[in-house]
Amino acid sequence: MDGVGEDFSGLPPRRRTRHEAPRDRRDGARFAKIAVVGGFVIGLMAIALALIVLFAPTPYLGTNGAALAKSVGGVDEGGCRPIEGGWVCRKDQGSGTVPYRVKADWAGCWSGVRIGDGQPREISGCISILDHLTAE
Repeated sequence: MDGVGEDFSGLPPRRRTRHEAPRDRRDGARFAKIAVVGGFVIGLMAIALALIVLFAPTPYLGTNGAALAKSVGGVDEGGCRPIEGGWVCRKDQGSGTVPYRVKADWAGCWSGVRIGDGQPREISGCISILDHLTAE
């Protein structure tokens, strides 16, 4: 022939240097494994974050009177109003509404003590994602 290589570039074939490893089909398989494992790890982290927000939304969405009232079982017109050191929530109980002094922590869990006489004297719970979504 006339010295032209198969790639028709007219250049001699490129030689590997000492530092270059030979490339073979295993490089593609290794990249595919890394991509699959990386995708799996990222997927697990996304699912974990979604579950955290779903089951403990208050640190991300904040505490508001409407969501707290839904969680306590409060009435719509009164709900919960902030006071110094907590909230006053009116809970709907069969015979009427009863006021409770409620304190909520950073995670959205709360405890309340009834103002006045009667049962139940103490109540507690946590604000859920449904309380945030259905609050008015």
